[in-house]
Amino acid sequence: MRIKIAEIHFKDQKIEDYAIEKVAKLEKFHPGVKLVTIRLTLEKNHRTQNHTSFCELEFDMVGRDFVIKDSERQIDKAIDKAVERAKRSLVRHKEKEVSKKHREATKVKRQIRN
Repeated sequence: MRIKIAEIHFKDQKIEDYAIEKVAKLEKFHPGVKLVTIRLTLEKNHRTQNHTSFCELEFDMVGRDFVIKDSERQIDKAIDKAVERAKRSLVRHKEKEVSKKHREATKVKRQIRN
């Protein structure tokens, strides 16, 4: 699995390393992931000190591509939320593939018996 990262409106090596470390752990949940693109964005509010951070994960997989986007005030929390949602989505997608293969195998067994 390859990981690309893009930071918009800020540059922080610690955050970049943190995001890569978290996303690299997702490889064990679905083996078909070829490429993950991480986009980290900081949106500044002009009147207040409250800034919004966005984390967008774009997965390029065999048979399906999807994007997960989360926002939070702190960038590390946004990364954590996006990774958790990605983990659930990857597991759900893998389970669907396994159940399809299982259904096809049972169909073949029934045809052989008859």
